[in-house]
Formats: sequence, C-alpha cells, structure tokens
Amino acid sequence: MLSLNVSTRQSLLKQCFKMSCMLCTLLIGTDSLIRAQDRAGLSDAPAYAPEKPIAGQIELVGSTLMQPLATLWMEDFTKIHPELVSKVDCQGSEESFKKLTDSPNVIGLLSREVTADELARWNKEHNKKLIAIEVGYDILSMIVHKDNPIRALAWNSHAKSPMSLSNDKPIEKWSDLGVDGTLGEKPITHILIVSSHGLRSVAEGVFNLKDRNSAVIVQKDNQPDIVDAVGATPEAIAVVSANRALTDSVRSLAIAVDGQKIVSPRSPQAIDLGYPLLRKLSVVVSQTEDGKLTPAVEELTKFILSQAGQETLIKDGLVPLDRSDIATQQEKLGWQQLK
Repeated sequence: MLSLNVSTRQSLLKQCFKMSCMLCTLLIGTDSLIRAQDRAGLSDAPAYAPEKPIAGQIELVGSTLMQPLATLWMEDFTKIHPELVSKVDCQGSEESFKKLTDSPNVIGLLSREVTADELARWNKEHNKKLIAIEVGYDILSMIVHKDNPIRALAWNSHAKSPMSLSNDKPIEKWSDLGVDGTLGEKPITHILIVSSHGLRSVAEGVFNLKDRNSAVIVQKDNQPDIVDAVGATPEAIAVVSANRALTDSVRSLAIAVDGQKIVSPRSPQAIDLGYPLLRKLSVVVSQTEDGKLTPAVEELTKFILSQAGQETLIKDGLVPLDRSDIATQQEKLGWQQLK
C-alpha cells in the first residue's frame, strides 16, 4: 500500500475537496435516491409457490430499520397463509440473538452482516444451529451540517474508511480532511446510534474509531435524532440510511472511489460506480433438533427470497438481491433452486 506523509496526504485531500465541488454534479444528478428497481436480476428471482398452507405462530424480532420491511412482508405473506398468526417486535439488531432461544418460530432481523464467529459462538452456547442469510442492502450516507463546505471524502479501500491517514497522525479536526477556516480548527464530532442497533458497528468501522481513541462521540437513540443532531451541530458527521438524509439541514457527502470518480449515494448509478457504503440486511433462523427449519420459517424464508419478497425491499426504499446473491443464500439453507 502506498504510504504518504502528512503534507502530501493533506494536499491530496484538499485537491479532492476542490474537485468534489466541481465534479459532484456530474454524478449526483437529481436528488432522487438510488433506484433500487434498477438492481440487475430482480426479474430472475424465483416466484413464490407455497407447497401447503401454513398455520401456527411466527415472530420477527431485531432491527428497527427492518421493522417496516418485516411488517410489509407479513402483510403479504399472511394473505397467502391466513391461518398464520404473526408478530413483529423490533427493539434493535443486537437484541435479536437474545430471543432466538425462545422458539424455532422466531426469526432474527439484523441490519448488518452476521459473522461466522457469532454463529459458531451461539451454536456452542445453546447447542442449536443458526443460519444467517442476506436478504438485501441498505444504502448509507455520510452526512454533515448544511453549512459544512466539504462535498466529498476520499475512500481508503484498505481501511474501508475515509478516516484513515496511512502512517500519519490520526484524523481529529476538520482541517485534517481539507477544510479551512474556523471549522477546520474544530474537532470532528461523530454522532452515533446507541450500541443496541446494527448501524453502530457499521458507523464505527466507517469512521475507523478503533484507531482514533481521541475521537469525539455523541450517542443518539435513533436515526431521526442523529439527523437532527447533525443539522444542529456544524462540526458533526454521521452515518445514516440514505433515505433518512433528505432534510435541508444536512448534506450527504459523495465519496471519491479509486481516486478517479466521485460518487454520491443519491446517484441512480451509485452501486455500479462502486459506492462503498452498503450494509447487508440479514435474517437469522434456527434449526430444530432434527436439523430442519419449522414449516412456517421455511415458507417465510422462501417468500423473502422470492420475487414478491424482494420487491418489498424496493417499496421500503432498500436494495434487493440479484440472481447470484439469491442463489448463494439458497445454498446456505441447503436449497438448490437457482443455478
């Protein structure tokens, strides 16, 4: 990896800042969010074809971001299976694992990737097997106060963060990111969601907080409060879902990718252009003692990965899986439907 000294790095940051002011309009286009329906391969998702009627109870728990999505899923799914009683109770991604021990008919929703280590640890502690699949993506936005002059940040692909200076002093003030004047001398204030939400760990990674021990952090309970706090704090920055960042009090930052192109989260071509701030949306299911999913969980999982289930993500402003993504998730579940 190329190592740059402080002055060279800051010079490049200032060039990126100036270029962003001139070039963002080329890639931002209109203020419309990413057109999730443009995601290639949606029409190749399998149609949902129930094998038999499902009755009983099922509960979806976890991510507050995914609660509207889960509600839409269940509204459509129970029209097909009217004898099924459903409950959606979302108190945060990190709460979902606690409830997965209650019943094999509980499904966990997490607005982040679930690691293999997490699954292995849970399986060992509870002597049950969990399976985590990805069901879609959430486009994220770094937001700043509307009067902050910065328009874009350079992405460090190695650190997966715009907040990393290779072999240099850590980023602490706005001047370290190329901002001049009074704001440049102020420390960067990071507005983070509380730790019970999946967005917390994502934001900590984006801001490279593990290597920035002196970073200023303020916690908020939910994304609307985060947006309000950034809108009221000139030196603040935060990561939120792109569809939350639509108020006039904040601005979404573009990202300079590969040192060649500046991509906005609002661009219809953001994914194809390599916009890096996508977080995976996960569903976690538990197997019964005989190594199977309950009929209700299996059918709902099929529905979520079907064309009808994936189109529901679009309705909720999220990004569906493509054909290869769906095939990968089916393989995790032991299905071989898509090739």
